[in-house]
Amino acid sequence: MNRVPSYDKVAHLLTILISFHKKLANVYGRLAAMMDNKYSKLLAEEMQRRELRLVETLTSYRDNAAERILNTMLQKSYPEDPNDFLGRLEADLKPEVAASLDPDGLYGLGCRADDYIKELLSVLKDSSNVPEVRDLFADLEAGEEIERIALSKAYNSLREM
Repeated sequence: MNRVPSYDKVAHLLTILISFHKKLANVYGRLAAMMDNKYSKLLAEEMQRRELRLVETLTSYRDNAAERILNTMLQKSYPEDPNDFLGRLEADLKPEVAASLDPDGLYGLGCRADDYIKELLSVLKDSSNVPEVRDLFADLEAGEEIERIALSKAYNSLREM
């Protein structure tokens, strides 16, 4: 079934993104607590810290953006609802699977989340005709890319151990 586009304020969309990263940080924290493989555990802990950094960045954007930008209405036609995405991700992580995830499997999981958020931010950016709103979502895309590269470096460092 196709989603019917709706409209929301940029401030609320930022709150949804913050919530997404908080929930993802919790997923990675729970994974780290269950993991048997010490390298997977280290990677899960780094992924959790990364998500918490993204929460801080998004919160700062929301708290410091001009009121007129935050109140701008934006059409939101998500590629997939963020809560649905997280629900499916968690459903794939049954405890017996999560405990035995190797670093490659965990990194693949992180890449799925990164790909989702990259697509979501692109859709949000392209949905606006307001240059400042487009710039805000472009900045967030750039920040996500920096964190994606940092995760890739952390993963490669673990693979060399």
